[in-house]
Amino acid sequence: MQNNVSLKDLMEIEEFHFHKDETITPHSCLWGDFNFSLNGLLEFSIGSQVFMSPPSYGIWIPPRTEHCSIAVDTQLTHYICIRLHASLCHLFSQDSKTLSITPFLRHTVMELLAQKKAGYPVVHYQQHLLQVLLDQLQLAPCHHQYLPQSSHAVLEPILKLLSDPEKFNLSLQQLLGTFPLSERHILRLSQQELQIPISEWRNRAKIIYAIGQLRKGISIKKTAYELGYQHSSSFIEFFKRHTGQTPSQLHEN
Repeated sequence: MQNNVSLKDLMEIEEFHFHKDETITPHSCLWGDFNFSLNGLLEFSIGSQVFMSPPSYGIWIPPRTEHCSIAVDTQLTHYICIRLHASLCHLFSQDSKTLSITPFLRHTVMELLAQKKAGYPVVHYQQHLLQVLLDQLQLAPCHHQYLPQSSHAVLEPILKLLSDPEKFNLSLQQLLGTFPLSERHILRLSQQELQIPISEWRNRAKIIYAIGQLRKGISIKKTAYELGYQHSSSFIEFFKRHTGQTPSQLHEN
């Protein structure tokens, strides 16, 4: 850091708890924000775009970017905000982005919060943890949106069908076969319009639905069945692969 400025003066970590439909009104900050959920879902409006923030994916918001958010989970949502001084923001995109986060990043944040509650008894340990956290944020895979949308005349009705919970028990091939297009054409269109494969898009739609069901108290077994899994173990593996935690751990944070 220039002029011997410490990271503790350039980074702040805060935690919040939001009830369903609780909103944060439009505002902007001089610092950059990285926001992520430990359990539920928040929806961000940034400019004309809507960003979803499920567990294991966070939202990077550059300085002076107006944004607002609303809690869409039926249960209490535990949310983390990492604020970065403007002098650090050149390390990140100048546009709002969705970043993948790892369990290690989440554990680093929880350790920093524990140290904060204890008054940061060891200053060099705090500095070390902040540097590790900053490095992880810089290395985190970057996406435009978690669940990108499209108004493309061909793709829009396909996405609507793929995100229909009543169709989650059908395979991707079965659903795509209902459209008068080759599967290859649909896959190519998805990559062009969404920047992710159509199969990944559908998996993310399933994850958002599953989080909502689990947070309502719907059992893992029933949720697994709704998503087309005959065995809960397969669903648990799918859920952990996409969120970094098991369905049971979703309630522990």
